[in-house]
Amino acid sequence: MSIVVLDINDSSLGLWRDEECILSSPGYALLEGQDYNFGEEAKAQARLRPRQINHRFWSQLDTEPLNPRFGPGRHSADLVHAHLLALYEAGGRPEELVIAAPANLQHEQLSLLLGIIGQCPFEAIGLVDRAVAATSQSPVSDYNWHVELQLNQALLTGMRFVDGALQRDASVPVPGSGWLAVMDSLAKAVADAFIRQTRFDPRRSAATEQELYNQLPQLLQKLKSHAESNMELGGNQARIERSLLAESCANHYQRILRTVTSDSAQVFLGAALDTLPDITAHLPQAVSSESGTVAAGTCKHIDTIRGGSSGVHFITSLPAQGPSVRAAVKQAIEPTPEPAAAAPAAAEPIDPGRCQIEIEGQQARIKPLSGPAIQIDGEVLTETRNLLGGELITLADGSAWRLVEANPEDGTQA
Repeated sequence: MSIVVLDINDSSLGLWRDEECILSSPGYALLEGQDYNFGEEAKAQARLRPRQINHRFWSQLDTEPLNPRFGPGRHSADLVHAHLLALYEAGGRPEELVIAAPANLQHEQLSLLLGIIGQCPFEAIGLVDRAVAATSQSPVSDYNWHVELQLNQALLTGMRFVDGALQRDASVPVPGSGWLAVMDSLAKAVADAFIRQTRFDPRRSAATEQELYNQLPQLLQKLKSHAESNMELGGNQARIERSLLAESCANHYQRILRTVTSDSAQVFLGAALDTLPDITAHLPQAVSSESGTVAAGTCKHIDTIRGGSSGVHFITSLPAQGPSVRAAVKQAIEPTPEPAAAAPAAAEPIDPGRCQIEIEGQQARIKPLSGPAIQIDGEVLTETRNLLGGELITLADGSAWRLVEANPEDGTQA
């Protein structure tokens, strides 16, 4: 039986059937008379009809009266209900959904969300933290951060690896550095480039300003692999440099990433974050998530997430592959930059005549073989012993290698 997952991040709510995206719908509501349009159609009108747009109803999910009023909806919960119905219709009317929700939704908001779904023509059969679901798909460290951008804030979710499971530990919102603020910074940098090069300001007209925002995603995709790209607005063309856009986002990067600068923590960037210019330069050890990791992690652990006779519970801990069992072996070991003078010019596997690394269950072992002695963290290896991730292997010729990953499933030796 297929599993339908609703991934709630208001920058683009995703509806997935198994691991295939059915649709995505940003959390924008456009008021048309007494009706609402949601998603991309509403987003495309945000600069043209700002007074008829609401993009805070997911982040401010409650039953407080809307002020000012916004059509027939009494409060944000009414808008969420209407958006869910629109997703249900556009997604082929699924009977059951598993909900992947962000950590910033409080207990009262989650209860309200389940109550809203109770008034919809589909049933919620499971509820899981979206950061935990996404990160459980990858090898994790003792402590991990998941970074996502919602429309109106960035959200950092901290997770510990304990007893074979990834457990949510903390959530840190960063107001003012969500997708809207980041896009505003990028749009300003692009507009300034047009003014310098053509004296045309695309922000003076609502139509060209909207077109500027519409084109930003395609521009960012081009700049992932090119240092610069041309952009045309209002019959004018300007050259946009990636470095210029990166500079415009630097303040957001610093605000978002200063929480996760610990060398011992592993950082996972939410899907699409790697489209932002040079973000990984600010955090080289970060791992970029692919689109669909939330849905994939949810489907993989569906038996744990699915509610039972006791009802639906918010799952914030899932089995994961931890530091004692790292992901697939990169030749079981990789060169370390220390000591720099002794590092080999080209990374090559260790000669099997010197040592052998064996993976068995959850443990890696290193065995000395014939040939010159080797050292582990400065001590001569004289007998087979367990090997821990991060230990430094030094050969007789001075080359130094550090174990970073090992896979218990493929039995790779080095």
